[in-house]
Amino acid sequence: MADILIVDDNRSAADALASLVERRGHRARTAYDGRAALHLATSEPVDIVVTDLRMPELDGLQLLKTLRERQPEAIVIVVTAHGSVEAAVEAMKLGAFDFIAKPLDHDEFQVKLQKALAQHHLARQMERLSARVDSYEADDALRHGAGEMIGASAAMRSVFSAIDKVAPTDSTVLIFGESGTGKELVARALHHKSARAKGPFVGVHCAAYAPGVLESELFGHERGAFTGAVARKIGRFELADKGTFFLDEVSEIPPPIQTKLLRVLQEREFERVGGTQTIHSDIRIVAATNKDLAAAANDGSFREDLFYRLNIFTIVIPPLRERKDDIPLMIESFAAREAKRLSRAVKAPTSSALAALMDYGWPGNVRELQNVIERAAILADDGPIDLPHLPPMLSPASTSYVTLPDTEVDFDKEMENFEKRLILHAYDKCGRVKAQAAKMLGIDRNRFRYKLEKYGIKD
Repeated sequence: MADILIVDDNRSAADALASLVERRGHRARTAYDGRAALHLATSEPVDIVVTDLRMPELDGLQLLKTLRERQPEAIVIVVTAHGSVEAAVEAMKLGAFDFIAKPLDHDEFQVKLQKALAQHHLARQMERLSARVDSYEADDALRHGAGEMIGASAAMRSVFSAIDKVAPTDSTVLIFGESGTGKELVARALHHKSARAKGPFVGVHCAAYAPGVLESELFGHERGAFTGAVARKIGRFELADKGTFFLDEVSEIPPPIQTKLLRVLQEREFERVGGTQTIHSDIRIVAATNKDLAAAANDGSFREDLFYRLNIFTIVIPPLRERKDDIPLMIESFAAREAKRLSRAVKAPTSSALAALMDYGWPGNVRELQNVIERAAILADDGPIDLPHLPPMLSPASTSYVTLPDTEVDFDKEMENFEKRLILHAYDKCGRVKAQAAKMLGIDRNRFRYKLEKYGIKD
């Protein structure tokens, strides 16, 4: 269904077209002069405008010109007097989609309208595709770092079983797991194993946006909703219609947006920011978090009613340190991937390297393991992955134990040395991106910058 505005100073002609449009299942509004049409179109955006050219005060060309500036996504069909070729050409130059001459032939009008509706549908599809590409690019580091769901351990078999049971349903799923365990991979598996597999999979990393930006990303906004909103934006809830919507790090959603999210969960409806039209979206919601949402609900930092709506079916992904039997399988898979990417053989790790990989605590989980194997594969050339190819933090001396001298230890100095190594490791691991390194260490960015200055660590 499209919103169509009919503009003509001839009331009977406008009403007749509006009736024809409504019989085709669309919403029609009428305006009997250009100024009234401009007010209607800018107060509540429309999809298609059908306007006469000759009108008092504000004619059709002036209306078209103003609409191009204020609502460029609207498709405009102009109605011209019979034989007025010059006016039709001028309208097309100003951005009109098509024109139709008077006296109006209803069959011809319906053909033109159908073309405009097809153009509108295509524009919406392109808008959805663009937003999905932006979404995937914004979350690419998360997706790439998660690796594949690999595992034969009892813990992972339990995860696979839970996915198989809940995927065919439309129940809301809450995925809990530490950063890097592969929460988005579980969400994608739920989508691909469901009846919605042919629909879109759309996600948003809730911690990656400021509150105002997050609201616009989720719900969309109308033109003029806030400074800088020069055109309507379709929100990701709307883009996910007939598919699956993934809310990553749902615990980071601010309280005002939590209230709006509750309505989406209950009714599957919402309004764009700055809009009045209620939008329904047929979506299945999958949420993920690395925090204890029950505790957050108890202390008031997360809405209790929202927690209960999300916590219908929970899947807990174990950290890598609790399923180390899966590490050799993962190494084999990641090494094979790197061999294909590098177009050369990547040999299995030596026994000492494998021992170091098995002994390490893996605070970054599967994502960290994948990054380590990628680095090692580059350094190993055509030989096996060995200890020198692994990051310093994985050497036995730095990960498994600490050797104390026989003499007295300067505790403060040793702690500073350890802190400096930890800061360096996080900074390197995150590609020297301060915000990501600070988040990995669980400290704010200002404190992280202070530590860099304290230890003389340069960009």
